[in-house]
Amino acid sequence: MIHGIEHIGVSAMRPQQLKNWYVEVLNCSVVSALEEQSIYFLTVGEGGMMEIYPARKSIGEFENQDAGIRHIAIRVSGFEEECERLRQKGVEFIEALKVSTDSVKIAFFRDPEGNLLHLVDRKRKLA
Repeated sequence: MIHGIEHIGVSAMRPQQLKNWYVEVLNCSVVSALEEQSIYFLTVGEGGMMEIYPARKSIGEFENQDAGIRHIAIRVSGFEEECERLRQKGVEFIEALKVSTDSVKIAFFRDPEGNLLHLVDRKRKLA
């Protein structure tokens, strides 16, 4: 029986530095660390988890519409305040913040390794 997604894997050229960024900027917490292998499991907010581990090579920059898994969406509340807090931490948003017709606020930015992140404040939960 499948219970859900346990974690998302993110390979990194500099895994320890990327782990530190997620902890310092996105307030993630380290759940488990295998320092000798540079493997880190982090909690993301109220339930999601990610693994950061060493990459063999960089694939370069990609766009959200390129094939494959392309962004990690992070649920927030207090959208404008969270965007401002991230700006103060040095985050640069890729495009202007958007509000869709069904009261969803979104903003895209990249982590130091170029991975695409997506803030979302959804007034109504998806079914």
